[in-house]
Formats: sequence, structure tokens, C-alpha cells
Amino acid sequence: MLDALLPRLQGFEILEQSQRRPNQAFLRVPKAQLFSLLGQLQQQQGFVTLNALACTDWLEEGVFRLTYLLETAERDRSLGVQTQIARDGEGLASAIPLWPQAEIFERELHEMYGIPFEGHPSLVDFMLEGWTHTPPMRREFDTLKFVQDTYEMRPGREDNQDVREAIRKRKDAKKAEKALQAKAAEQVEKARPEEGGSA
Repeated sequence: MLDALLPRLQGFEILEQSQRRPNQAFLRVPKAQLFSLLGQLQQQQGFVTLNALACTDWLEEGVFRLTYLLETAERDRSLGVQTQIARDGEGLASAIPLWPQAEIFERELHEMYGIPFEGHPSLVDFMLEGWTHTPPMRREFDTLKFVQDTYEMRPGREDNQDVREAIRKRKDAKKAEKALQAKAAEQVEKARPEEGGSA
């Protein structure tokens, strides 16, 4: 699939072309060239559908990596276009002029990661009404601490168990039970009188 696009993708990093799906590929582009490429892909290469806009938080590198998942109208080619922005509030232009469905994707990423999308008409509360904390999908957000600081444990829930610990105990109990059954079977076998003795 990339053969037709490669002459137009000079300077972009081709990440992979799927062996199982030769009609699917991923590439990475600098932020400065992102929208010229997206516009070209939409208007000249037939990638008329934006299926998703995903974000990965690379906390250690200080960046968000955004992936625009595009598909043709015939659904015969799909392309993931990635770019990076700094985690410290760097913005990105809205893709709504190219794909109106970007409005919902961008609202979600704004709320969950704090990414500002320039030119977006309504970056207001989406799912988290009145949220004033760190955006919850950022890796520095401590879910357990947030729950402990924000909510009170209901009375009668003091016996809540750690799920991993409960599963481990259950597995250990089953192993112990099997060992006891094997030992009991062995003792029964030893206690059985030998066959073929004299009458």
C-alpha cells in the first residue's frame, strides 16, 4: 500500500507495514508537517474516514504520542499517522475541518490527558463534570490515592479482600487439598492386604 505514497512521504518515519494486513501501515510525522500530510491523505489519497484518535503517554520522555487512524471509503486501506507533542501543555490544531468526527475524539483527549486542541469549538466538560484534578489518563494520576482522598469507605466493607491475594490463597488451598487426597490414596494402597496370599 505504501508504494504509491512513498514518493510523497519523504522525510517521514515509516514505522511498519503489517505482514498479515498488507493494506495497513503506520508512519510518524513531525507536528509541523502533520496537517499538510493529513489534508493530502484525505483529499488526494482517499482517506476520508477518521476511525479514531488515540493517545499514548510517554511520561519518561515527556511527550504524548497521538495516532490518527485513517481509512478509505472502500475500507481497503488503513493508515495510522503518529505525531508527538510535549506533555507540558503543548497544543495541537483541531482536525475538525478535515473530519467532523474529530470533535468527540478531541474532547475526550482534552479531558482525559489535558491536551489543548486549537480551533476546537467546545472543549468543555465531556464525561467528568466539574473535574479539577490531574487529567485521569495521565500516568502521574494516582487512582488509588484519588479514591482514598475523595471517597469514604462505606461501613460494612472493612472485610474487602485484595483480589490477587484471595486468588493466590484459593490456589494454595486447592494444591493442599490435592496433596492430602494423594497422601490418603497412598495410605489406603499401603493398607490393602496383598493379593494371592495362602488361604
